[in-house]
Amino acid sequence: MKWLPRSLSGQLIALWLLALVAAHVIAVVALTWWRADNATIHPLSIRTIETRVLSAYRVAERSADAEAVLKDISLPDTMFKLAIHPLAGFPETGEQEAAIAKRLRALLGISNDVPVYVRLERVGPGALEGGRPAHRNGLDHAFRSDHAWGLDIDVRLPNGQWLLSRSLPTMLPAHWSRVLSFSLLVGMLPTALIALLFGRRIMRPLRNLTEASKRVSRGEQVILPAPDGLSGIREITQAFNDMQASLTRFVNGRTQMVAAIGHDLRTPLTSLRIRAEFIDDEPLRDAMVQTLDEMSIMVEEILGFARDDALREPTQDVCFEELVREVVDQQTIQGRSVSFKSELASDVLYRCRPVHLKRGLGNIIDNATRFGEVRVKVRSDAVPGALRIEVDDSGPGIDPEHLEQVFEPFARLDAARSTETGGLGLGLAIARSCIRAHGGDVTLHNRETGGLRAVIELPV
Repeated sequence: MKWLPRSLSGQLIALWLLALVAAHVIAVVALTWWRADNATIHPLSIRTIETRVLSAYRVAERSADAEAVLKDISLPDTMFKLAIHPLAGFPETGEQEAAIAKRLRALLGISNDVPVYVRLERVGPGALEGGRPAHRNGLDHAFRSDHAWGLDIDVRLPNGQWLLSRSLPTMLPAHWSRVLSFSLLVGMLPTALIALLFGRRIMRPLRNLTEASKRVSRGEQVILPAPDGLSGIREITQAFNDMQASLTRFVNGRTQMVAAIGHDLRTPLTSLRIRAEFIDDEPLRDAMVQTLDEMSIMVEEILGFARDDALREPTQDVCFEELVREVVDQQTIQGRSVSFKSELASDVLYRCRPVHLKRGLGNIIDNATRFGEVRVKVRSDAVPGALRIEVDDSGPGIDPEHLEQVFEPFARLDAARSTETGGLGLGLAIARSCIRAHGGDVTLHNRETGGLRAVIELPV
């Protein structure tokens, strides 16, 4: 549903309010169906009026100062007064009026020969009908009615006087206005507030979990405390801590195994190197020594690839532009042609392991400098919340089907990188490992103008 907000709190509020509207619509439908045949007045309004007439009848029957009490209990939509004669004697003219008179006799406990006059009629707003004030029913305004409805009920008291009443009942369609315009609007305010507070209570530990995930992606060790409150959030937090501990054990175990293998290979390689020096055949000796030297370099790069020093390096906030500039300056000092351009503000900070990240970036730039001039550009990525580094070289490029293969350890593509340029195929693998350890990634693209572009994207 595209119309829903993207945030969890927003969706919770929207769904909660939608449920509230649906509940009121159901209430309107239910109240509309709950009606007597040929009824005009809503059943709830009839019950209210009958109860008020009963109260007024008991007051008029038992109170010494009934006239004053009836005036006090009159309401804006209900008027009571005493009279010697009914203001207008009228029989029950309709089924609904007859039904109301019958229920009133049963409710008041009077016999059928006691006169009870009931009449439902339209009365003009502000007009006087038989001396009775015609109060304007506010609900009728919602339907732009030119007249208000009035329900006149006259009941003869045991002392011979008459209890006169006029009520402004709620019509069947008018209760829609009451439910939808008042109850719905009033109910939405506390409901939205409760949903907002509840959503923020849920989002607070989830935001902490999101931030902790970003820090873990940069190699930090983060142990989240179990939050108070919802059991589901506590379980997610505990699962995150368990997952982090398992990953740490797995990575440390693999790294230690690779480091041990690389370390153990040093001794036999050194022994072979010494023995090769005693070979009399000079061409054979030189070839063996060269091979052993390459193997030694390969072992050293394996150790560098598996070294765990990145995890031990503390994460800190550094100026991103300065970090990239330092890597470029190191290449420039070595006599390589590397230009640098930044589109970022000089105060943009990035949380990372600086030595580890510079190692990965340095490997990419170092690989590019073997093919001439290199241009490095730093800018904000098109994706919100990300930084982008572009490294362009002037080399022959790489076949599109091999753009991913070069990131594999010891991968060397002669069509793109000749053996004369040096390297054993671990530089880009180490670079991608360093960058992905910060939650980012590096990809290669052939430029239309020639050469290769390495794109490094890092989440902020």
